[in-house]
This record gives sequence, structure tokens and C-alpha cells, in this order.
Amino acid sequence: MRQQAYPAHEQLLFGSGLTMVAGALDAYSYLEHGEVFAGLQTGNLILLGINLGKLQVAVVGRYLTAMIAFMVGTMMIRGLQHLLEKKVGHLQTTVLWIELVLLISVAITTSILPDIAITALLSLTAAAELQAFRQLKGTPFTPLMMTGNFRTLAESLFDGIRYRDRAARTKATDTLTVMGSFALGAAIVGMLSKTLRGFTVIIPIIIVIALIVWLRQQTQQRRWKH
Repeated sequence: MRQQAYPAHEQLLFGSGLTMVAGALDAYSYLEHGEVFAGLQTGNLILLGINLGKLQVAVVGRYLTAMIAFMVGTMMIRGLQHLLEKKVGHLQTTVLWIELVLLISVAITTSILPDIAITALLSLTAAAELQAFRQLKGTPFTPLMMTGNFRTLAESLFDGIRYRDRAARTKATDTLTVMGSFALGAAIVGMLSKTLRGFTVIIPIIIVIALIVWLRQQTQQRRWKH
């Protein structure tokens, strides 16, 4: 099935943009705000355990804050999903605007608020994205966590080569694109962090704006065709 047959928010280009945002958020929060991940809560849980094992209790709060904020963000978007469940297309646009407002808030307060508060805002942002965008081309998708994508890539490559499965090869290409986008988002933040420091958050802000514009254009084109 051609990519155009899927809703705009399930297309590969859009999904790649989402993963680029996710990679940028995790790199930014880790480099600029206390070595805490915005979205990768598995990483935060590991760091929490390591610091507890070293009896470094003073830093435990930063990881707990990120995890609790992530859960709160998930519950907020879950409520929004129920509220907008009959309004097709409204949820994705609304969540992108929520992300944008949160990221702009981070940009404004990055040199004012403590790292723990900034991390909470970033975790809310990451949770909103993960909860609202769950499919790519009609199949399960996560823009935040790449472990499952590594498994999908390996499985698809095996099936594509061993069984000459064209769909599996396409899946492998799509997954590799998504993973590359995640790494690219992190790489751009890493490259600019020494120059922009706390204001490197402008990178995910720009990407989210681009996603809002693109989604709006795709939605309008779809309406004109019908």
C-alpha cells in the first residue's frame, strides 16, 4: 500500500520528524539539565538504581521527578484522547501544539528554573508525544524507545533476505529511517550544545513547528480531494 493511503500522522516522513524530536529532547535534557532523560524512562530507572547502589541519594529526586512527570503527561493526554475521540485528526494537531507550548516554556525559563523543573516540562512533552502517536503506516510505533525498533529491524532484515519478503524489506527500510532520525536529532543537539547550551531546545521547537505546518497542509489537501 502506498504511503499516501495512510493518515498524515502515520506517514514515514511525519514519524521520522517525531523521532527526531524525541532524540533531540533526550540529548538536550541529558546534556543541559542534569543528565536526566526526557523520554527514555528505562534509562532514568537504570540511573536511579545505580545512584541508589552508590548511596548517592541526593540525585535520586531528579530521576523520580522525570518519571512522575512522564506518568502525569501520559494521563493528561489519555484524558484528551477520550475527549477528542470522535474528532478525527484533532488529537494529533492538539498534542503537537501542547508540545510546542511546553518547549517554548522551556526556552523561556531555561536559565531561570532549576534543572529538575525543566526536566519535568521536557518529560511532559515526551509523554504527550508517545501517548498520541502510536502507529506508523498502520503498525505499532514508538518515537521514543529504539530497543523495539532494533528488534523490528533485525527481524525484518532476516525475513526480507531469507524469505525474499518485499514487505519485510520495506519495513526494515522504514525502521532504519526512523532510527536514523532519532540519532540525527540527538546529533544536532550534541553538535550545537556548546554554542547554544540551554537554548539548544530551539532544535525540537523548529521540528515541531514544521510538523504542525506539514500536518495542516496534508489535512487540507485530503479535504480538497474529498
